[in-house]
Amino acid sequence: MAACQAIFGDFPADFFAFPVNLAVMLLWMAVLWVLFREKPGSAAVRLLLSAQSTFILIAAFLACCLIQGFSPARLTGSWWFVSVTFALLTHLFMVLLRGVSRPRPHRIRFLLNHCGLFLAIAGGFFGSPDLRQWKTVLSGTETVSEAVDRHGNVTDTGYGMRLSRLHVDEYENGVPMNYEAAISVGEQSGIVLKVNHPYRLSWMDDLYLTGITDYGRDGAGTGSCIVEIVRQPWKYAEWTGILMLISGAVLLFLQGPAGRRDRRTVPDGKKEEDI
Repeated sequence: MAACQAIFGDFPADFFAFPVNLAVMLLWMAVLWVLFREKPGSAAVRLLLSAQSTFILIAAFLACCLIQGFSPARLTGSWWFVSVTFALLTHLFMVLLRGVSRPRPHRIRFLLNHCGLFLAIAGGFFGSPDLRQWKTVLSGTETVSEAVDRHGNVTDTGYGMRLSRLHVDEYENGVPMNYEAAISVGEQSGIVLKVNHPYRLSWMDDLYLTGITDYGRDGAGTGSCIVEIVRQPWKYAEWTGILMLISGAVLLFLQGPAGRRDRRTVPDGKKEEDI
């Protein structure tokens, strides 16, 4: 991984954009399913299903997330983060295969928690190549139909956007405290954008108000603002996983832990069984 990072730089996520990411995901799941069914006693399957793998991979994933959280650099595209996340997803999918193939108590809770965690992580992992972000500056003087991505590439949005009104609340010293913008997008007018309150433009596009460049203090509501367009088609898989995790947590609270399994000796005195 260190050699790949040094030689190739960040992981080439753009190469795996749709439909490559979907094909890779389905092929990967099919290979793991065949491995689990045909080679259940192999060293690879035992390693992927071991409790030690669970602890190591979860600890490594949390460490990567903590490093990313405290680092100003973008580390999610590094070979280290991609490798650890892929290994965790592989382990989690194998655990799911084992869980659904055996009778177990609280089966629904198991599926909600494990499938939810898998969808939440896999949606972000396999969906990251399809994530697109563009920014544009809107003012009340012109209609804008172009936006710029993080690499500086200009793209045509396919619709015109225009700022109708910019409202800014200030502190006593004149520093902006809160702001909102009323914009029009194509034939849609009266769209109000607020900080941390995105507007759903389509099933995969959202608009965010990310900043202001200047604004009038004469009460006319004039000025300029920065609008970000975020395209994230895999977000529904992540949302579904999060909702399943919440449902599984509620069931865990209501049902309680699985509890200790009692054991008894059968009459012949030669073996034990669970009760």
